[in-house]
Amino acid sequence: MSPTEDELDKDQLDQLHAATLKASDACFEMKKLCATVLVPTGTLVALLSDRILNAAVFVAAIAVVITFWMADSVAYYYQRRLRNVMDTIWSRRAQRCNDYPHVPAAKHIRPLRALFNGSMSYYFVLLLVLAVAFALYGMGVIAPVGRISP
Repeated sequence: MSPTEDELDKDQLDQLHAATLKASDACFEMKKLCATVLVPTGTLVALLSDRILNAAVFVAAIAVVITFWMADSVAYYYQRRLRNVMDTIWSRRAQRCNDYPHVPAAKHIRPLRALFNGSMSYYFVLLLVLAVAFALYGMGVIAPVGRISP
């Protein structure tokens, strides 16, 4: 006996759901890794610049945040694409079962929308904090007071 269309669709949905969860986990891990990498980056740049706080520390931190933001937005984009494929399968199943009460609506996702969404506000906040610190450094409010002790 061959599998029915509903069984095949269910198997596809299960596989797509697992892949979507993996992509979602990757997004969360990306945020944690970004926070983890920021501190050693600043420390390393400060050590390489003769243990004196300078603009390179801020620029390196901003570069780290932007890099993780881009990588996370790619993972988010593919997560949304997987969800859209799942929504198509749900719609196909709903057409076969006329009494199916809820069919999720597919959302069109564009790369720019993946870059700027609620999930990415974490990076925006980090960049805002770094930009304020960099501006304060530029105005002399945050000033190097000498070498950082080893």
